[in-house]
Amino acid sequence: MDCKEVLGKIYLYLDNEILTESERRQIEEHLKWCFKCCQMYELERNLENLIRINGRNDEVPASLFFRIENVIAQF
Repeated sequence: MDCKEVLGKIYLYLDNEILTESERRQIEEHLKWCFKCCQMYELERNLENLIRINGRNDEVPASLFFRIENVIAQF
């Protein structure tokens, strides 16, 4: 698997979605020796973790909740 293929599937790999076992192994092998792709993988993984950690602390304001509820009710 080359860099273009790996980077095209990196989000699927990160999210553990829709990859065959063979594809997962190929990506893992590629990441072992390709510094560029490994850097991109680590960057995306760290970004995903930051979003996950920081996103949990935010509460939705009641006014936003009611506006969304009203829009949904119109359908």
